[in-house]
Amino acid sequence: MALSSLPARLLAGIALSGISVAAHAQDAQPAGEQQATAPSDIIVTATRRNERLQDVPVTVTAVTNEQLQDLNITQFRDVQVLSPGLVIEDRGAQGNVTALRGISTTVNSGSPQAVIIYFNEAPIQDTLAFQSIYDIGQIEVLRGPQGTLRGVAAPAGSITITTRRPDLNNFGATIDGTFTDQANINGQFGIGVPLIKDMLAVRVAGLYDRNTNGDIRSLNSDAKSRSETKSIRASALFHPIEPLTIFGSYQYLRNETDNLTIVEGNGRGYNGPVLPEGSGRRGIAVQEETSPRRVTGHLASLSAKLDIGDEAALSYIGGYSKYSALTRADEGDGDSGNAIPNFSQHALFDVSVTDWSHELRLDSQGPGRFWDYTVGAFFRRTTSNTNVAQQVFGVPSFTPTFDPIGPVDTFGFIRAQSQGKLKDKSVFASSTFHLPTKTDITLGARRLWSKNNAPTSLTFVTSVFGTEFPGTPSIIPDTVDEKAWVYDAKIVQHIGEDSIVYASYGRGFRGPGNNKYVALPASFPRVSSEKQDSYELGFKGSFLDRRLRVDFAVFQQDIKGFITTVADVPYCSFGNDAPCPPVGGQNRVTSSSIAFNGDARVRGFDLDISGKITDRWTAQGTVSYAKANFKNAQVPCRPDLDGDGQPDTDDEFGANATQPIYFCSSNGAIADVPKWNFTLQSEYTVPLAQAEAFVRALFVYKGKRAEVSGLNSYEAQPILNLYLGAREIVPGLEVTMFAKNIFNTRKLTYTSSDLVTFGFPSGYHQVTYTPQREVGITARMRFGSD
Repeated sequence: MALSSLPARLLAGIALSGISVAAHAQDAQPAGEQQATAPSDIIVTATRRNERLQDVPVTVTAVTNEQLQDLNITQFRDVQVLSPGLVIEDRGAQGNVTALRGISTTVNSGSPQAVIIYFNEAPIQDTLAFQSIYDIGQIEVLRGPQGTLRGVAAPAGSITITTRRPDLNNFGATIDGTFTDQANINGQFGIGVPLIKDMLAVRVAGLYDRNTNGDIRSLNSDAKSRSETKSIRASALFHPIEPLTIFGSYQYLRNETDNLTIVEGNGRGYNGPVLPEGSGRRGIAVQEETSPRRVTGHLASLSAKLDIGDEAALSYIGGYSKYSALTRADEGDGDSGNAIPNFSQHALFDVSVTDWSHELRLDSQGPGRFWDYTVGAFFRRTTSNTNVAQQVFGVPSFTPTFDPIGPVDTFGFIRAQSQGKLKDKSVFASSTFHLPTKTDITLGARRLWSKNNAPTSLTFVTSVFGTEFPGTPSIIPDTVDEKAWVYDAKIVQHIGEDSIVYASYGRGFRGPGNNKYVALPASFPRVSSEKQDSYELGFKGSFLDRRLRVDFAVFQQDIKGFITTVADVPYCSFGNDAPCPPVGGQNRVTSSSIAFNGDARVRGFDLDISGKITDRWTAQGTVSYAKANFKNAQVPCRPDLDGDGQPDTDDEFGANATQPIYFCSSNGAIADVPKWNFTLQSEYTVPLAQAEAFVRALFVYKGKRAEVSGLNSYEAQPILNLYLGAREIVPGLEVTMFAKNIFNTRKLTYTSSDLVTFGFPSGYHQVTYTPQREVGITARMRFGSD
């Protein structure tokens, strides 16, 4: 059986599982929770040192705990509303996609991620990050290539998430709850207690979140989507002697979701009604069962810092994370288009991924130095265990004119099993020279070694009346041994106390991708590693006694061999290099997502302006533009061989193809993310007896975009959120009413090709839309230092 006949959802599940443990991650220092009244005094750790945001020669968005609470952000994906150019969205079978500056990766490319995520200093898998967030200290979004200071290089940027730390001197607690008209409930708490003043303190925080998971319902059953998350976190801060500080945290999380697929289309006349374009806004599915998923996660971190006199500090940063995702073999419905009524295509999805990371570094410290330095070493080990299986035949007697009859007693399924092992090692060094002319020059480099071994065993199994008869396993090798340098250089000129101009250059690297689950022709080129050269010019300044802040940067990134995928590409299966007429009456044309390399260039700018218009009125506007296009790349495509002006169907391709796969020259977008993004947020406060009332608005605009294949395009998405409330109604109490997407703007964000089960077309295709309007209320009570 051709590997390409594996259902798309099974392939996506295998890729998501971490069989190819190629997604590299890095380390991060905890961000400070300090924030002065002036915007320029936000403290960030973008350069691995505590610095004012205004002094950092990097494009950084710092999202504080206060902002998360003010805008009722409880899901990680919603952080994108505060960082233009950051895209975190569901792409159906491709899974969640994270992008920055027009660059993204999808899980089925087999390559490391373009955007790396850290939690309390430790690299984590994206699956853990995409759960709910709570009791957060700060989130930093770093745009542009990362690598010399943060583990293995990331071509688009990184996101660091740090939780709130215990206070060594003061008791503090927060309790808040959110309720919405969509039957969504979110409850959080955090309690910090100093056990030994100035020496030992602990903090415990927890979360309960229940929501409708998109509010989707099936027309063919009473199935409804839902999601429930429970989590608890404990952390401790220990300061036993003056030079030594130790911080540790542990978090447990469990998420249970029942998923349904929103569809549109005419159907086949027997499997559901006609669902015209736009009907997906109502959250309609035709599956007969939900597809449940149970995710458990463990996150632990330990950091220790030892001051060596006033000259240097020795730091250890360790992280551990593990997640398990399970869908049992006897539940769920993979027949998302209901192509076969009264039948649920079950699939086993049992995955466990474990990460260990360690970093040892020596940093100079102290004011007034001519030379600052950092040297260190990083090690990361990732292991994955995967058991995935999906039924591929065995439907009872079925034609489109009548329903199946009787149980399925004989069926076949594909089982994929893998144990992946990834080891990342690196050594790094960075030096900054502070010249008397108020000029800083920074040079940094990191040497990377990466070994990944994740062979996959694919077995076709026939089950007859409950007895399994496995065939001969097919072993797909996946071994990568990479060595590379990443390096950068920056020059910064300080202008007074609150302004800088800077220029930077960076050399980046990302490991290879693969098409190991697709039976491509033997002549298809290997998906090799990519290299990036990035250039950035920036200005950061504060004016009017720090009432106005302006950050501006222009950038260009040249990418040699950018790794991405293009969806729905037809090709001649079975790995043959001949044209594609049927063999033995069997159609050999298969369509799938294909990973490939193509040279690309990204050009754009970031602008962030914030100010205090009056003592009671603040505003902030951010704009991001990134034109990320191929440079005469050869992209796998769906051609028009019959000359009718439309891309060929699989049948038309098979009838007219003279080669097994076709390529089209492209200067189009490298990812289906918008070029233009901007946000505008503002707050106005009014005294109200002993309290303070406020009105707050957030407007988010995402520009139009098109898929890499060019087959589908999507309109711009303008969304307006409004907030109205009061703080200190009684000491510590704040109540906020909110309306997200107040004009109920529903725009299409993803559409798939026709959903097919066992060769039966359903007449439906999957779609996703922007979330519907949601109205709710949040009550928050603070005690003590919180």
